[in-house]
Amino acid sequence: MDKRTEICRCEEVKLGEILNAINNGAKTSKALKLATRAGMGICQGRTCQPVLEQIISYYTNQNIQETPGLSTNHPVRPLSLEELAGNRKDL
Repeated sequence: MDKRTEICRCEEVKLGEILNAINNGAKTSKALKLATRAGMGICQGRTCQPVLEQIISYYTNQNIQETPGLSTNHPVRPLSLEELAGNRKDL
């Protein structure tokens, strides 16, 4: 795989950045998240987490079950665009 391959589309994190973080001691999804922002985008890691876990497993010789996953933060409740705009009718 090319080091320019984008792993986290939301935060535009490339494989090369992830490998650099692993070489600098990041051995878990959480450590990679803190070092590279992978998994911090709008999907909260739902898209890239499986790939991140596979990369960690491959480059650190850990089983995927041994690597703690990313925690996701779901919104409390969805908001309409009208609510976000503050009920302004002039927009």
